[in-house]
Amino acid sequence: MTQGPPEIPHFDFRADIGGGGFAMVYRYYHRVLKRDVAVKVPKGTDLSADLRDRFLAEGQSMAELGHHPNVVTVYDTGTAADGRPYLVMEYYEGGDLANIAARSPLPVKQVLDIGVRVAGAIETAHERRIVHRDIKPANVLMSKVQPPQPHLTDFGIAGHLAHGEDGGQVALSVPWSAPELLDRTKRAKAGIPTEVFSFGATLWHLLVGHSPFMPPGADNTQDAIERRILSGWLPTGRLASADLERLLLRAMATDPAARPRSIGELAVGLQTIQRAHRFGVTDLVLMPAPELEPVAGPVITAPSFAAPSPAPSLPTTKRKQEELKATLVREKPPPPPVPVEPEPPVRLRWPFYVAGGAATAVIVGIGLFLLSGQEKPGSGPAVTTVADDGGNQSAGSDGAPPGKPAITATRVDANAVQFAWNYSSQQATDTFSWRTSDGARTGVATEPSVRLDGAKPVCLQVKVVRKDGSNATADWSQETCG
Repeated sequence: MTQGPPEIPHFDFRADIGGGGFAMVYRYYHRVLKRDVAVKVPKGTDLSADLRDRFLAEGQSMAELGHHPNVVTVYDTGTAADGRPYLVMEYYEGGDLANIAARSPLPVKQVLDIGVRVAGAIETAHERRIVHRDIKPANVLMSKVQPPQPHLTDFGIAGHLAHGEDGGQVALSVPWSAPELLDRTKRAKAGIPTEVFSFGATLWHLLVGHSPFMPPGADNTQDAIERRILSGWLPTGRLASADLERLLLRAMATDPAARPRSIGELAVGLQTIQRAHRFGVTDLVLMPAPELEPVAGPVITAPSFAAPSPAPSLPTTKRKQEELKATLVREKPPPPPVPVEPEPPVRLRWPFYVAGGAATAVIVGIGLFLLSGQEKPGSGPAVTTVADDGGNQSAGSDGAPPGKPAITATRVDANAVQFAWNYSSQQATDTFSWRTSDGARTGVATEPSVRLDGAKPVCLQVKVVRKDGSNATADWSQETCG
């Protein structure tokens, strides 16, 4: 049963601030501190042990982050007269970034500044093996001091990377979630790659005023948004900054291995863009992490992508639009059967992590890439993927231009077509821009294949792009339909 604001000694209730499906946040006046504070409390008194533990874990996670200047400060915890636990936090009068961006998209300079500051908070959490799991504009609060400062909040569903504490449920906010979390056929866990995706989607949201996967005027029901993300659909609107657009599209790559390898690496890219635009460079604030016991086994899971068949969507309603803003909790799917003989990978990929001694070289390479990146010809947004250096896996020499791709089309079922292509002088670091003949869908693939939804014939063209953007095919391939 939903309860109103609780009675708490030394606190005077002032107003509602907002809430989600599980908890509410109220503004109280603290008579001892002599200031307004934000108090978060569960909506109901009949809490299970799991929900109570999850709620208390929010305060513990914030406490582990110490005094990072861009994490919401927790003053106290306690139990109200009606038995509900509560968290007492600093009150930020500036509101959250979802409401701010809805009124007016933010300028590039401000988004870069916010991005570096919040990245410092997320990277600090990751260094303590805490994964937030719900990064979105509504979970960044702004102060009213000048200049306004962002503060990351809502660690209520945070988990520990080291121990994989996911329980039996997956919590997510669909319009900013990575495809591997939305794919119900997988058992993907939240980790650094999913955080990078959500953070990239959040920064794009601030620049345009809405989630990148909710284009205005389109079907923006939850099913439609999930299909866009799972199919590798990319936002078609151009951003004011081409170099920032390239970086954020890379952060939202369908393949987790194609994204920046950490929030810190993404932050360095943001700083490089600040220098290129001659903005002041924002400091990346990282708080020292405590010594941790060694953890056996891999910390992060970066699953492969498989798009499911599309599901029918329902008409968009105001109520459903409100539901999209909330954090959803889903039961995890049962574990998939163990295959008799696993299918070998198409290409060899370098490991997801590199040794700590090489980190500096990678960061410098990212900066040079962002300063020198150029727009590629084509109707859709072009993305240059920076990958680890690897040996040439084909007969092509480094300087040889790629041949024009020859595409084959295979209709998988009544609602999907699988396209694949071959070309001469292949290189392991090649990526592929693709577009449908009607221009309605565009994207970037890291493998020479893509699966597209469509009951009617679907026609595709492909262009090869080298790692550094050079020697790309000048023209699109011939159109192939399936």
